[in-house]
Amino acid sequence: MLPFLPHTPEQPTQTKNNDSFNWDATSFFEDLTKRNKFAQSKHFTFCRVSGLDGFEEALAKMQTKAAFVCVSDISQGFTDINNTPHTRRVKTVFLAMRHTIDNMVVRQSCMDAMRELFRQFMSVLIQEHTRLQQQSIYIDPRISFQEIDRYFFSGCACAYFQIAVDTYTDLQFNQEEWT
Repeated sequence: MLPFLPHTPEQPTQTKNNDSFNWDATSFFEDLTKRNKFAQSKHFTFCRVSGLDGFEEALAKMQTKAAFVCVSDISQGFTDINNTPHTRRVKTVFLAMRHTIDNMVVRQSCMDAMRELFRQFMSVLIQEHTRLQQQSIYIDPRISFQEIDRYFFSGCACAYFQIAVDTYTDLQFNQEEWT
């Protein structure tokens, strides 16, 4: 009879914070844009951009598209080392709709449509907020929505909103990370 030798798993390699910031805002809003009936009816196209410059470039390049949801692949943030160390990342989502230049009535209609799309996106983000909390990822409930001045991009109503996401950050000193 062979002796019972329980399986002893190897110690995992120490890689800190691998799971930090694992909420993929880009994929989340890409999926919402594809699934939302209102976004489909208004012909919103999803794109990934790098900051405000990338957003402006996307608007200039995609002349045949009427409306946009663009998520920036860069984020702002900080690490808070007090009490419960956590890292905050702020993701920016840009919205835009083309309209006839200098037609303020149509521009206002575009702004109303973007506000409604934002509202519908937030109705799903509430559910995502709860799901993420179970993984110790916290979305700040104060989500700013800003309309961009009419002179930003001629013939295009633009707005953006920002979502701050907090994750626990393990700041325990690990001698193995240092020489």
